Amino acid sequence: MNAKAMNRWLPFFMAFLLCVNMLTACSANGETDPYRTVGEIAGRPVALGELQLFVDDVRQQTNSYFKRTYQLDSITDAEWKQDFGGESPVDYAIQLAMEELVPYKVVEQKLVELGSQQDFSYEAFVNRWNQENEDRQQKQAAGEVIYGPVQYTERVYYDYVNEAYREELEAQLYTEPTEEELRAFYDQNTDLYQEFGSVTIQCIVLPQDIFSQEQAEAARNAIAEAMGQGATYADAASQAGISEYTQERTFTADDLTSPDVSAFPDVEDAVYDLQEGEHSALIQNGDLQWLFFYCTAREEGGRTPFEECKDALKDIYVEQAFDMDLEQAQASAQIVIYDEAREWIH
Repeated sequence: MNAKAMNRWLPFFMAFLLCVNMLTACSANGETDPYRTVGEIAGRPVALGELQLFVDDVRQQTNSYFKRTYQLDSITDAEWKQDFGGESPVDYAIQLAMEELVPYKVVEQKLVELGSQQDFSYEAFVNRWNQENEDRQQKQAAGEVIYGPVQYTERVYYDYVNEAYREELEAQLYTEPTEEELRAFYDQNTDLYQEFGSVTIQCIVLPQDIFSQEQAEAARNAIAEAMGQGATYADAASQAGISEYTQERTFTADDLTSPDVSAFPDVEDAVYDLQEGEHSALIQNGDLQWLFFYCTAREEGGRTPFEECKDALKDIYVEQAFDMDLEQAQASAQIVIYDEAREWIH
């Protein structure tokens, strides 16, 4: 065939290949093949059903973006692949979903690099998921004890399986840190194992039979605003009309473990975390009171000696090193989206 004839038939040949490609993406009953590869992350295949699982996750985020950017109240089927300012909902959702998949695929890729012989295909996952649910159903029918849900949703089971992969990878990559590494880590992270000293707080306690939530929130905001403009705490509380509900209190480490504090986790967290000059959020104490705090002074305690926290420090060091390794791999992971992905994602 001469060049002129080839040029004449080339468009028809390409169209034929496209039709064949689309047909092979469908199963015998005409449904889209969920196991078809429609992309890659870090060199690992992403199946259509796998991608759809995560597109469903980001559907609301996609709707919110296009509502905010293009004033679409809701994305209709007709608008799903429509172009809006150079972007379409389906392409936006696919990109988000692929980014969500990166941490999963990086773990998978690293396990393969280490020689894992596991079948990481989406089809193998679906078979495993179905078998797990069948086993649970049979155990329930037999009156046996089942830990966890009776039936896993596909998305929850995907996280469950991949958390197991992550733990396997962490175990394989574990390296015992040296004494020198731990000592350097301890010296560099001075906030670790810093003992609580004391904190002095202005405590505002507003009875709920006198103050509504809106009134309590308004008082809290009024004090913060007045102090932001230079008022003292006493003057700000007076201007807000709540001086009589204010008392100063100093908390020590022993106070934080006392029942009157530890029984109220929100109060304990606020007392523990507040730095000098900071206001807490409004806290509800059951049906009795509205509380909020202002920190006037804070003194740190001593630091746990290295030898006393060395073993616990090892766990933090190893976990952070593992997380950092994964984050670096995730940042460099290449995402490839096949053109046909947008044709089959709904």
